[in-house]
Amino acid sequence: MDEKIDILDAAGNPTGEVLWKSEAHRRGLWHRCFHCWISGEDEEGPFLLVQRRAPQKDTFPGCLDVTCAGHLRSGEGVIEAGLRELSEELGVRVAPRDLVRLGTRRIEQEIPGGMDRELHEVFLLPEGLPPRTMSLQREEVSAVYRLPLDGIDHLLAGERVGARFWGPNGSGRETVALEEFVPNEDGYLARVVRAVRAALGGYADPGAVFREETAC
Repeated sequence: MDEKIDILDAAGNPTGEVLWKSEAHRRGLWHRCFHCWISGEDEEGPFLLVQRRAPQKDTFPGCLDVTCAGHLRSGEGVIEAGLRELSEELGVRVAPRDLVRLGTRRIEQEIPGGMDRELHEVFLLPEGLPPRTMSLQREEVSAVYRLPLDGIDHLLAGERVGARFWGPNGSGRETVALEEFVPNEDGYLARVVRAVRAALGGYADPGAVFREETAC
């Protein structure tokens, strides 16, 4: 879905220009996005939830990705956008205080027909929300996967890992591999896992684990 977004300079400052998201991607202009990873611990142990992008998405269709993500609409604040995206994509409603800020991630990535230059405002929701209770937006998300946190170490080492999934067409188990994720070159998933472990361990500022390794 196309939408109007605020354009930034390379330092993340608003330029005052407002464009359609598709035009910003075509021209490779900087803009801001919201990312939220949902983690928790249940009877099977600590876990991280990821989404499988819908097959009709313009970029990286069918890939595994951050639990919830979206662009900030023009004039929208980060938290405002985040609460909207969580509600729209996953049917999840939380309070601003539930979101743990991890940091800002800067990416430049070629996409079909353009260049994606984004500042990702990254948050953690350490709530352990049951995926089966989520209401997924079919246009955006085809399923949500529960990855065992310890299994992600094996995933990062190049192994396939077993995961449970839930979606509009049912639930089940399958194995996933790192190459199924949206590609990144900054160790994004590994940094998030360290922040999740810090949060589950009661670390006062789990975001520090992420920020200290963020090249932004």
